[in-house]
Amino acid sequence: MEIKLCMVALHRPMIRSDRRLLYVISYHHACNDGTLIALVALLPILVNEMSLSYSEVGILGSGLMITVVVQLLVGRMTDRLFSRYLLEIGALLMALSFMMILLVSDFIGLFLAVISMRIGASFYHPVGITWITREYAGPYLDTALGVQSGIGNFGVIASLATSGFLGEAFGWKVPCVMWAVLNLAAVALGVATIGDNGPGPSKAIRSKQLSIKRTVSRVGWYAAPLAAGGALYSVTTYYGPLNLTAVHGWGVGAADLAFAIWLAVGTISSYSFGKISSRFGRRRIVIVGYIGSIIGLLALFITSEWYLVVPALAVYGGLLFLTYPALFAMVSDVTDGEERGTAFGLVFAFQLGGSAAIVYLCGLVADAYDNPSFAFPVAVIFTAASLAVFALQRRRVCERSQVRM
Repeated sequence: MEIKLCMVALHRPMIRSDRRLLYVISYHHACNDGTLIALVALLPILVNEMSLSYSEVGILGSGLMITVVVQLLVGRMTDRLFSRYLLEIGALLMALSFMMILLVSDFIGLFLAVISMRIGASFYHPVGITWITREYAGPYLDTALGVQSGIGNFGVIASLATSGFLGEAFGWKVPCVMWAVLNLAAVALGVATIGDNGPGPSKAIRSKQLSIKRTVSRVGWYAAPLAAGGALYSVTTYYGPLNLTAVHGWGVGAADLAFAIWLAVGTISSYSFGKISSRFGRRRIVIVGYIGSIIGLLALFITSEWYLVVPALAVYGGLLFLTYPALFAMVSDVTDGEERGTAFGLVFAFQLGGSAAIVYLCGLVADAYDNPSFAFPVAVIFTAASLAVFALQRRRVCERSQVRM
């Protein structure tokens, strides 16, 4: 029966309702990640407004550990009792958290709001990615993952491109209100357009006890590159704009715009992931992507000239953002549909766990040198070590999809 179902999925045509579902889920991704990055984009302003140290910036980044724990719980719940309304719950929590930020004036209040926001952010990835990998199993999977990744990146681009400028022009609270409203719109859009449709657990899922140990053994193969990918993203977004503004005198809007370009190129490359993957292979994409990322971070460490920073960020973004759908697809290949929620909960636990630990360590190092640019060598060392582990691993004899065929 499993083989027949897989063959049906392989030949299922992409119809209009499928596209609508993909785009609605992807809009949630854009709101989720755009809201998270809006706070990061405002950090150069908040550092001055609330007298934050670089160590406190690192502690805010370590709030990712809250997401790690909640995502694991949500992922496990998704495997046992899938509910598409989990996406709306997450978006609603994000909106309420950003409204809460409007009331704070110091580090403690900001940290509590960040914890609330991180809980809300914990829902999208185990629910949304799981939904997509179940709904679009087959040859369209790489394209679907690339689309959701690209639209999510578009939300981050919009956030980076506007939050700093709006914060400088009208005050830092204006972008907070804007992203709270966009998340409320995601809730309304999801309820209105998707209804109760969802993949849901199959009879096979209900009839057998799922083993988290088995899932950990499968996903753990990719722990090192996942942790590196999360660390690269977080270190770049937390300390990149801070480095350009605090050390090199860039305006907040200009610094955020430079990193919006980083994300824009990454978004374009994400949309092309399906074609690039079929030509070069997922494993090669990850290795080349991380080598390019290391070079990009070193460029940020040694130079601040815009004509060097912007091209370096463009290449860095184009390579890094291909690695995310590549790793998601690799995890999808080695796991079964009934364990995808747990699997992607683990994926983002590794990703965000690496982010939280390295961002916090970077904050300590930046404080020690009183210079945020020293966060970049820390990320470079961690990425190089993770890449070495991944590159030296033997390939699996057969992928799960090949076994089924």
